[in-house]
Amino acid sequence: MVVPDTSATEPSDRRTGLRRLGVIAVVVSFVGIWGYVMYLTFFEGRAEPRDRMGDTRFTAAAEETCAESTAFFESLPFANEVGSPAERADLLDEASDELEVMVTRLEGLVPPRDADEAVAVERWLDDYRTFIQDRREYADAQRDPSSDRYDQPFAVTDRGGFQIDVLIDDFALINDMDSCETPDDVG
Repeated sequence: MVVPDTSATEPSDRRTGLRRLGVIAVVVSFVGIWGYVMYLTFFEGRAEPRDRMGDTRFTAAAEETCAESTAFFESLPFANEVGSPAERADLLDEASDELEVMVTRLEGLVPPRDADEAVAVERWLDDYRTFIQDRREYADAQRDPSSDRYDQPFAVTDRGGFQIDVLIDDFALINDMDSCETPDDVG
């Protein structure tokens, strides 16, 4: 009996088997990674936002309060539509005055019952006060041609690596207080 010589085909079979194993490993890895991403998206990622408030009494009253000021802001021209930096400063001060009135009215609302929610509201109002201060400083810089910020884009304070206006807006949107977003009047 003659035994066929298989020594020439064995390495090829091994390489084919290794390739097949490699392809299977890559496919399983891709499926596993995408499975994990989908799990995070549909299960873990569906957690309530951190500052979502359960007390809708406050959020409804705040939305109504902010809507009054929003109507005022919408009646003003954008700051970039005026002729000079000094005019821009006057316009910003006028709008900042209204923001201060709005924040004062928000402070007068009955705070949320939950202590954590009350702290979140206080932090939000503190952020608003900082935002108003940023606007005042920017307006003052527009009146002083020797200032580094003269006729420069408006910039706000960062807190925790985020611009303060983004934090204010996120809190407002998470809690269905769209009118309480920062005004987009600086342009």
